[in-house]
Amino acid sequence: MSSEEIDQELAEIMTLQQEMQVALGPLKEQREELESQIREIMDPFVLKIQEITERVEAAVLENAESFKGDHGKVTFRKSYPRYTWDNKALEGYAAAGHDELFQFRKESIVEAKAMVKAGE
Repeated sequence: MSSEEIDQELAEIMTLQQEMQVALGPLKEQREELESQIREIMDPFVLKIQEITERVEAAVLENAESFKGDHGKVTFRKSYPRYTWDNKALEGYAAAGHDELFQFRKESIVEAKAMVKAGE
């Protein structure tokens, strides 16, 4: 495909996207109204669920053990140290004469990908 043909294809994508937005306009307005009504109904339930969840989590943390009952379970995970490494600094250190560090590095390839953005 030539550059001109690709550009024509992108123009068609852009036109179709614009037409789709126009066609969906009235439905989007209805959706926004419905989402607002849904939020009004959900909010008190979500707040109450959050309060209860926080109380249950606090109780399980205080007991330091998991819980399993007829209506669900809560898993306790004890704290543990998490280690991170400064990759840039280690690569610099390795490049400065400490090649043995490279044996501990895992490398993978991120495959190439074409991403289409029309209208920009």
